[in-house]
Amino acid sequence: MAVGGPAQSSPLFLRRADAALSRLEDGSNLVAALAIFFLMFVGVAQIIGRTLFDFAIYGYIDWIEQASSLFAFLGIAYAQRLGSHIGMDLTMSWRPAARWRIELFGVVMAMIIITLLVYASFTNFLRAWQIGDSTMDIRLPTWPAKLMVPLALAMLWLRLALQICGYVRMIAHPKAEPVAVPKLITLETQVQDEIADALGREQPR
Repeated sequence: MAVGGPAQSSPLFLRRADAALSRLEDGSNLVAALAIFFLMFVGVAQIIGRTLFDFAIYGYIDWIEQASSLFAFLGIAYAQRLGSHIGMDLTMSWRPAARWRIELFGVVMAMIIITLLVYASFTNFLRAWQIGDSTMDIRLPTWPAKLMVPLALAMLWLRLALQICGYVRMIAHPKAEPVAVPKLITLETQVQDEIADALGREQPR
């Protein structure tokens, strides 16, 4: 038992689930980064080839379209874990207990929407699989790219489920260590970080 009592300790299951899902998110984010690198490499090769050698990559547009689903979706669960999605925080001056409740409400709403999107995107994948849908130019099958969408959204759904558990725990035990949720940043902390960044960029004379 932890010295600080139940309110200070964190559930072992929540920690293990967060660690396991984090490894999966890190891996998918790496795949998304490699997909971006691939698109950059292919784009440069296409430009150089057409400009200098009058040569174009066969099926360039089709490959770009299919690879786009990788970097567009595989990193969203990773960003959700870090709390790095673009947003506007109007509750930084609120008490932590109230902020945890607002965060919980937002995650629950997001989970409902993602549940609908997982179903719709999986249905879209099944339709592409059944009819043998392919790209217009070189006839690449579209179902692998379309399968990435429900898989990535399902990973995000799991992250949201973990965060709901984490937020409920923080509401019940406001002084506990945050687990499976992004830590709250106060207005003072944000100002101090911005000052430190500004001073760090300035070289003393």
